[in-house]
Amino acid sequence: MKKGLIITGVTLLGLGVAYLTGVGYYSNRFVANTTFGTVDISNLTLVKAQEKLEADLNEREIVLTENEVEVARIKVSDLNGEYNTESNLESVYQSQDPIVWVTSYFEEEAFEDVLADQVAFNAENIKEVLAANGITNDNREAAVNATIDYSDEDGYFIESGVKGTEIDYDKLGASIVNTVEANENTIELEDVYAEPTIDGESEIVTSVMGTIEDFSDIQLTLQVAGNDITIPQSTIESWIYFDSNNELLVDYDLVYEYVNSLNDEYATYNKTRQFISTLQGEVTVQPGILGWGIDTEAETQAIIDDLYAGVDVTREPAVFSSGGNANSDDEIGNTYIEIDLTYQMMYLYVDGELVVGTDIVSGQLGAETVPGANAVNEMLSNTNLVGYNQFKKVEYSVPVSYWIRFDNNAQGIHDASWQGSFGGSVWQYSGSLGCINTPYWAVETIYHNVSYGTPVLVFY
Repeated sequence: MKKGLIITGVTLLGLGVAYLTGVGYYSNRFVANTTFGTVDISNLTLVKAQEKLEADLNEREIVLTENEVEVARIKVSDLNGEYNTESNLESVYQSQDPIVWVTSYFEEEAFEDVLADQVAFNAENIKEVLAANGITNDNREAAVNATIDYSDEDGYFIESGVKGTEIDYDKLGASIVNTVEANENTIELEDVYAEPTIDGESEIVTSVMGTIEDFSDIQLTLQVAGNDITIPQSTIESWIYFDSNNELLVDYDLVYEYVNSLNDEYATYNKTRQFISTLQGEVTVQPGILGWGIDTEAETQAIIDDLYAGVDVTREPAVFSSGGNANSDDEIGNTYIEIDLTYQMMYLYVDGELVVGTDIVSGQLGAETVPGANAVNEMLSNTNLVGYNQFKKVEYSVPVSYWIRFDNNAQGIHDASWQGSFGGSVWQYSGSLGCINTPYWAVETIYHNVSYGTPVLVFY
């Protein structure tokens, strides 16, 4: 019985010595069954493990293919890579406990994904090695960056970037590391073509598109001649362009062109118009000084300012006018003077009511009154009319009680005490030099019922 106990004790003592020997052995070595990436570093010191790792990497050969055809084979050792794996190896070493070295013989300890940040290949070195194998970017297509384009049909849109066929040497270097770590040896060059540096999701693209959207979403409504005209978003987009710093600008000339088109459509200045007369019904009245128009320059700048302000706006445009009903579809309104040269009659309507209806004497043959849509632009009382009589070839100065000018050519309405009668055919033998000779009572009433800008419609 004692003999058996002695034998067991010796055995245990031997095992203890062996165990402690193992602890000492692995105190400066990796335990058994340890792999770092694809390299077995079992039982190696840190220095030997680093040497083996570098040797393993340098022995690798990478096969490059393009369009499924092998184009080159390159040795990793030719790339002169930088191997900075010491710190990772030491971390692995420090994580192992030599006291439990026995269990490592039964359990594998594999450390994966350990090369990506520790192994690097210089792009210039890769470029030189590939060039030595006849592979360069000289005749390859460069990647095309995403751009922002414009068309009348689609407005502004993103034109996607396009990957070319140039090789991205940095990308290839990373691919070599990944390939080696995956214990593979083939790389498709198509996978390492250079990508566009700016794509549709790039901040510069999304920022510019956001600015465009903000601009085109502005609701800018102009109230023109009783119409609410909201400038279409597509029209606003067509005005936008960008400078070299991607600063959004508005094209003044295009806005001016748009405003001018509104003026052509709605303005009344210098346009022939139809008018419902007292005696003749609808007549055509030639252009005169009466009318309103959009102040194109002022309104162009106002629209640009509204767009930069970035807020919705509803307003009337900037206009000029010689009458009292600017920006109106019916600028004549209900108060106006009507001069019918055919019937030698003049009428004053105030708020739609007939106030004066009188015979007149218009310009004589050779000095006929010029018809046109006009407006009162000067009012004087107890003044002298001065000028030159081209028929008698003398200058004149004639006193009148009331003077109402209605154009830019010295045509006006005034009393004419020298006239023995008015109306009919008097204008043919005793006509004026272009003015409207009027009975005193009539011109006095007209003078006190009109103001600057009152329309004066003169027609045959």
